[in-house]
Amino acid sequence: MTADAMRRLLDHVGEALEEMGPFDSAQEEADAHRHLLRLCSAGLELYVERADPARPLPTVWMSPTRKFLGDSPDTIYTTVPVSPDHTYALTIQPGNAVYIGVVVYARDEPGGPVRAVSSVIDTRLESVDGRFEIKVGSDVDPDDPQGLLLDDRSFWIMVREYFSDPRNHRASTITIERTDGDITDGLPNPDDLTAGIDAAADWILSQARADAALYGLMAFPQGSSVQAEQDVEVPDDLVSLFYPTPDIAYQGCRFTLETDDQLEITFRPPACRFWSVVVSTPWFESLEQRSTPASINSATAEVDEDGKVTVVVSESNPGLANWIPLRGYRKGQVAYRVLLGESELSEATYVVGTNRRSGDSEPLAVLATTKLDGRDDGGR
Repeated sequence: MTADAMRRLLDHVGEALEEMGPFDSAQEEADAHRHLLRLCSAGLELYVERADPARPLPTVWMSPTRKFLGDSPDTIYTTVPVSPDHTYALTIQPGNAVYIGVVVYARDEPGGPVRAVSSVIDTRLESVDGRFEIKVGSDVDPDDPQGLLLDDRSFWIMVREYFSDPRNHRASTITIERTDGDITDGLPNPDDLTAGIDAAADWILSQARADAALYGLMAFPQGSSVQAEQDVEVPDDLVSLFYPTPDIAYQGCRFTLETDDQLEITFRPPACRFWSVVVSTPWFESLEQRSTPASINSATAEVDEDGKVTVVVSESNPGLANWIPLRGYRKGQVAYRVLLGESELSEATYVVGTNRRSGDSEPLAVLATTKLDGRDDGGR
């Protein structure tokens, strides 16, 4: 029973492997395969090792060595499995995040699209001895500012934390306890383990396909030597695979740059809690940021006198403050996100050239038109 599930897992990983490519170099191929290994790591943790809502454990999705889903080095995402059959006490001891948001997600059918059920953010929560204590369950009053309602399809809680300086952040301490019974230890249930392995296998394959589909859908910038769109199969639940939240809006583009090219992103950010520009690989992983910046955000950016921001993405230093180095990548994508914006986003401009240019371009079609911001999902 579990052996068959293990074989199906390996088959799904093999299928995802075969669908990757073609590649321009051995380094690009290795990068793609590392991405698939990272998906395997996350899938097994999310759906097997830490997936039991009767014995809930938080999982930190992303890290410097595990990236996917358009992650940002400015953020930490933590998920917790839940079930309407149980009640919980979720405790968050904040670090130095500039924003903490919590969303409950549900699926109306196994493997189907996800939707937001309920959510809270730090400004709505009362601190008790420096902690946020949140009641979670199907009996929670939807208007309770200290509670999260579970409907009959809820399966996950996600905690998002945003940091102004990701290299000097202090993450929250997140714990969850069941409040409706004891937790028991013992041998795994074969049915549950089989279901978990199959869920991990399905997620790994669907996520690999979603990353490829999103890359194929995004527009190239003005001035790009590459403009042809890829012929990609778009999953019906593409947006939901990225777990939209009602608090964030996105724009972006993809790019293919020569060594001497640079991509210039210009925008006027609205009043908001936080914004960032992040450069990712074609697999939708943020570039490594252990020693080199992969993002520019509202706390670190240089802003013009008229309120505009220009970010340059290139291999060599253009001599500008808002520079994100490519460190050998030639293909990738850029995500511009705004957290709790007080007005609609004006469209950013994306221009490729060998010399700095600004103010002479028309706005491009941007990813925000696909509603990745989640504002249509009734997530409050």
